[in-house]
Amino acid sequence: MKRFWGLVAMVSLIFLLSGCGGKDGFTVFIIDNQGNPSGISEKLQENLQKKLGEEPKVEIITSAMYDVQKILVEYAAGSHDIFILPENDMKQYGQNGSNVPLDDTFDVKKYERGVFEGAVLVEKGKGDDGSDMKKETHLYGIPLEDMQMFKDVSYAPSNLFATIPLSAANIEESKKVLKALTE
Repeated sequence: MKRFWGLVAMVSLIFLLSGCGGKDGFTVFIIDNQGNPSGISEKLQENLQKKLGEEPKVEIITSAMYDVQKILVEYAAGSHDIFILPENDMKQYGQNGSNVPLDDTFDVKKYERGVFEGAVLVEKGKGDDGSDMKKETHLYGIPLEDMQMFKDVSYAPSNLFATIPLSAANIEESKKVLKALTE
């Protein structure tokens, strides 16, 4: 129970420190349960910014240590536009309705490892159980091993997937950046 209240306090502190003014730029959060992505963040950020031009201003944020609670806090804070995380975590959040379907932007057959049944927001009360969520099978994540920009920085582990959270500031822009990472 102490861990729960500690986590609640940490999430509250994040919201308090982030203020009310919204965020500037575009963030990609990377966490890996089999390695440390910190060494690639600067080069990846530089390569991605070159590809995108001056806007949006991109920031790559990495976590040196894997921690399930860190992922929860980062999702709860809602301050990242793309998450790169282990497959099991990506699927868990997708099944809970936290990730955006990518079928309209990416070839589902090419990225079939990222296809699974997840929850999507629907019209109020129109969900499977009368809620606002419905289970649907979609492409929710792109494997890093299939993303050219990660291959270019020699960091494309097969266990990591890129996904867009529902809390992304601009979902269409997030899809554009995700597309740039794959090309």
